[in-house]
Amino acid sequence: MPRITPAGAFSAFLLLLAAAPAAALEPPYFAAYHGASCNLEPSGSLTCRYRVGADLEFNLKRVSERGVQLEIVRNTPEGDYYLEPGLVDRCAVVKHGRRGTEGGGREQSYALISGKNGLVYQSLRECRLSR
Repeated sequence: MPRITPAGAFSAFLLLLAAAPAAALEPPYFAAYHGASCNLEPSGSLTCRYRVGADLEFNLKRVSERGVQLEIVRNTPEGDYYLEPGLVDRCAVVKHGRRGTEGGGREQSYALISGKNGLVYQSLRECRLSR
């Protein structure tokens, strides 16, 4: 049976640590999904907050209401992820930014977040049909 020595365990740890930055870049769908949190406001309206990567943070206020509002806190096309400035059919569009595509992200990869329910989708069709 192979034995793991302290030196071998330390080498394996260094390999995992070196691979961490490459593995840290998620597709926009997974990054938005993991960075989402929704809560009811005292007024009874639903607000969802999204922190996607290091450079993107935004809120959807009054989710599920006709007047859903997109509030951008931090957003830069130069970052790892960025948000298209307006809603498309009541859906927010998250894409890889310049640093994200240089880090291995695909330009065709995106996430759509529904203003109807605050959920993250992989296609505009799914987002449009959300309830």
